Amino acid sequence: MPDIAFFGNNRKGQSMFDDLREFIKKAENIGEYQALEDADWDLEIGALTELLGEASGGPLLLFDKIKDYQGGYRVVTNAFNSLRRTALGLGLSDDGIATGMDLVRRYREKVANGVKLMPPEYVDSGPIKENIITGPDIDLMRFPVPKWHELDGGRYIGTGSVTIARDPDSGWINLGTYRAQVHDRDTVGVNAAPGRHMDIICKKYWEKGQSCPAAIVCGQEPILFATSAFDVPTEVSEYDYAGGLKGAPIVVTKGLTTDLPIPVTSWFGCVTTVIPATAEIVLEGEILPPEVETREEGPFGEWAGYYAKGITGQPVMKVKAILHRDNPIILGCPPFVNPGAYSIGRHIQTSAAVWDELDGQIPGVKGVYNLEAGAAKSIMVVSLKQQYGGHAKQAGMLVAASRKTQVVTRFVIVVDEDIDPSNISEVLWALGTRVEPDKAIDIISGCWGLGS
Repeated sequence: MPDIAFFGNNRKGQSMFDDLREFIKKAENIGEYQALEDADWDLEIGALTELLGEASGGPLLLFDKIKDYQGGYRVVTNAFNSLRRTALGLGLSDDGIATGMDLVRRYREKVANGVKLMPPEYVDSGPIKENIITGPDIDLMRFPVPKWHELDGGRYIGTGSVTIARDPDSGWINLGTYRAQVHDRDTVGVNAAPGRHMDIICKKYWEKGQSCPAAIVCGQEPILFATSAFDVPTEVSEYDYAGGLKGAPIVVTKGLTTDLPIPVTSWFGCVTTVIPATAEIVLEGEILPPEVETREEGPFGEWAGYYAKGITGQPVMKVKAILHRDNPIILGCPPFVNPGAYSIGRHIQTSAAVWDELDGQIPGVKGVYNLEAGAAKSIMVVSLKQQYGGHAKQAGMLVAASRKTQVVTRFVIVVDEDIDPSNISEVLWALGTRVEPDKAIDIISGCWGLGS
């Protein structure tokens, strides 16, 4: 693998990663890696990502020498679209070998007694500051930002990114994953849906007549990316939660213009020497109040495999500084129809959480799985050892009413205990041979959902 330096000494004593480069190296070592050169940022990277990721288990792709850009400015895609790499990224398997239900069971065991929060560890610097760009030299197009889908409204640097902001009242540091479109050399869109933590934080600043300081990290260690998309409670920092899952603090350094914590990794546990950064690229700036400036954002090919229409009046972040490592790597996780390729373990976490809820209310649950083939959101399957009349319907209703499945879950399937709910072939076989449609299918109207 050309020019992939990585840091860290596995100080956790487990199969976890201190930066994206360690993870890429591991993918190469286990034979799940493919390097590609001379691809075009304009649709070709996106097309190759989708074509080579159609089958779950396809390789991680590292693009280099991208059209119009010098070598060393790279994009990595399909990082987590195999169960093996998902297991490694979440620290659920030392060898990375697991089935879907194995991952759910292991994640449940990992959080069985709750996640012991570990605040981040602050250090002075790191290689994220190898390159610091400010003022008139800022130009987001210095990076090979892909246009992922044919009808996208522009180029998106933020698909596998993490956006960081601080609540102005409590000081709570929040991390979330929101798509980010490049509008021009120093302007990037921030698509935080109403009610999301980032939207709530931004509005607190705007109500005070202030811009919201923010940082967008475009390439980070897997567990931090995973946690940014997990259901972490309000006022709990994803830094603390990720540290708990990792078993070691996420090591951070203060940003250049925002004073926000940027992830770095410590070397041999020492925080008084030079600290290698994990972040590949960081955009620091301010999200402007809507009355100051907005842009039209999108359209964008979204998680369900369809385009989300363009949105007028979307907030933008004015970039005040760009920090990046030598030979930086954009983590690209664009949504495609191919299942699970754009996320790392969100469906595993959801399955585990719903299973815990069911276990607290009914007996006989043998497994719960959020099928990747349903865009890792819309189809939940429960394996149940039925013990009394109405047991299966009770399980299905409880899943449908769970906050973990709200909005986007459209189908809840309850199968017998001999069916592996993560094996779609077994689930379809059960549907095809054990279901009387007029007796075993119920349609519940009036529920909260995307179309309601």
